[in-house]
Amino acid sequence: MELLFGVLIFAGFFALFDALRRINNNLIDQTEEIKKFRIELTQYKDETVWEKDI
Repeated sequence: MELLFGVLIFAGFFALFDALRRINNNLIDQTEEIKKFRIELTQYKDETVWEKDI
C-alpha cells in the first residue's frame, strides 16, 4: 500500500512538472512571436514614413 502511495505521489509530481514545462514552452513561443510581430510593425512603420516624406 505504501508503494502505491509512493508511485501516485511520484506520478503527481511528474504531471505537475510536465504541465509547468508545457506552460513555459508556450510562453517562450508566444514571446518569440511577439518579438517577430514587433519587428514587422517597426519595418512597416519605417516604410510608411519614407513613403509619406516622398
